[in-house]
Amino acid sequence: MKQFFLILLCSVWAVGAVAKVAEIETFKLENGLEVAVIENHKAPVVLQMLYYKTGSVNDPKGKGGIAHLLEHLMFRGTTRVADKEFNRLTDLYGAENNAYTTYNETGYYEFADVSKLELMMALEADRMVNLDFSEEAFAAERDIVLEERMQRFESNPAPLFYENVNRLLWQDNPRGNPVSGSPAEIKAQTSADARAFYRKWYRPDNALLVLSGDISLKEAKILAKKYYGGLKGVAPLAQPSPAAGRAAETTVTMKLKGVTQPRYVSAIRLDAGALTKKDALALSLLAEYLAGDDTAYLYDKLVYQDKVLLAVALDVSYDEKTGGAAAFYATPADGRFGAQKLTGILKQETETGIAALTAEKLEQIKNQALSDVIYLQENPESAARFAGGLLLAGYTPDEAENYDAALKAVTLEDVRTAWQKVLSSQTRVNAYLEQGE
Repeated sequence: MKQFFLILLCSVWAVGAVAKVAEIETFKLENGLEVAVIENHKAPVVLQMLYYKTGSVNDPKGKGGIAHLLEHLMFRGTTRVADKEFNRLTDLYGAENNAYTTYNETGYYEFADVSKLELMMALEADRMVNLDFSEEAFAAERDIVLEERMQRFESNPAPLFYENVNRLLWQDNPRGNPVSGSPAEIKAQTSADARAFYRKWYRPDNALLVLSGDISLKEAKILAKKYYGGLKGVAPLAQPSPAAGRAAETTVTMKLKGVTQPRYVSAIRLDAGALTKKDALALSLLAEYLAGDDTAYLYDKLVYQDKVLLAVALDVSYDEKTGGAAAFYATPADGRFGAQKLTGILKQETETGIAALTAEKLEQIKNQALSDVIYLQENPESAARFAGGLLLAGYTPDEAENYDAALKAVTLEDVRTAWQKVLSSQTRVNAYLEQGE
């Protein structure tokens, strides 16, 4: 997959096609549940995706990872459905299901034959309000989460390195906290913590339901009201508004055991309000030009010509509510250059590359980006993730539908202006990972 898919908004990984990427209809139930519908009648299948507007940034202090642990617990029992019956039923009827947690959202989905949609909606609505996990179930899932943490981070130097970079970049902002929580935090979690988080954040007025596939708007309204309409909603919850980052450029070398290949990251923090939607689009195109694949500018210069790096990528993630970051990820070719030298090299070559970007080259990148994602109109799952990600990030349905037109309208001047906004940030981290004793 090309780098382009990684650089738009957090959790948003696709852009528009030649025509509208999707016809998105929206409505809201009386209890505050937002619903988006994307019709696609080419196959008798439907994807139900339920997003909760909460994640690790809402973990209480000292209780890091509780949002993620709750995601695991959601597959246990409710007062109406027996423990582990959710997975058994979805498997029995040939449905796919999964879930994920990020710093600002938690998503659950079921992809099934349209004849099973009502069952999927009934199950999902039930666990929104009736979760009733036992102490035994809680302890079992906490152990699973702890084991995942130990395997994926504590014994794996690269993810631990990136996690530490993120913590340095975000300072005391909760976006710097690990989504999984630290081992000590996980061990200290109680079922009461999970229940309190669940009761506060899992509610219809703090959720977005996306239905994508062989369903009409009329049918969606009837079913959403039938299964979700009776659930209680109250006033929307206020999300945290942390202060902007303190000016600081940190350059560090981390030495961790088990490192087989050095890593380098140069990350620039982008606080909420730093960019516009047009800026985010422009930067997505710039990242594709600079480091989207092995034909990109930085790849050609630093990997093939100068042989300073083995690989390089630029990830620009941003949404208007929580901000984001622009980060270069590189694999050094050898130990000749540390964090400070690599920072200087990337800065110089990025400036040279942007100066060399022409309007004609930008048009090529836009056309390629658009052609790469035409399949969004064909795939209910892709369309649902696209629409849900943009709506959660503050885009209107019309803006999401016409995302391709906005992308086409980006000019060379827009790209350069957006990059200058990135460079104006005074909060940066340059980090190098190498083998420790």
